[in-house]
Amino acid sequence: MVAAVQSYLTTFFESARKFWQDFDLRKWSEGIGGSSADAIMAVVYFILSFAAGVLCRKYFKYIFICCIFTFFTIKGLEFLKIIYVDWRAVRYVTGMVTGGNFFETLFLWIKMHLLLFVASTVGFLVGYKLG
Repeated sequence: MVAAVQSYLTTFFESARKFWQDFDLRKWSEGIGGSSADAIMAVVYFILSFAAGVLCRKYFKYIFICCIFTFFTIKGLEFLKIIYVDWRAVRYVTGMVTGGNFFETLFLWIKMHLLLFVASTVGFLVGYKLG
């Protein structure tokens, strides 16, 4: 029994190593109509979104409470004039400086980066489901 498992694992790892050596990311990504850089970016977005989905599933209550607490703390300190938040700079950093609607800017970004949006959405949903 142990020999059978060892032979199966050896065969599996040999086939995985052969697949990895023969796999050409550039050829594969060009076959689906993109470049290797696009494929790598999509994989990175998928992995980061997957991690965010897992963390969101496990720690949503804590993250939500921390965000609400942080928001009210900042607004309270700003009201008491202990700190000053330059909201114009915040809008500039987040890309909302164009004066357009948030949703218009969001949909424009989605149209320009459709592959990254799909990879992120699928990664988040899979991570949320498995988390």
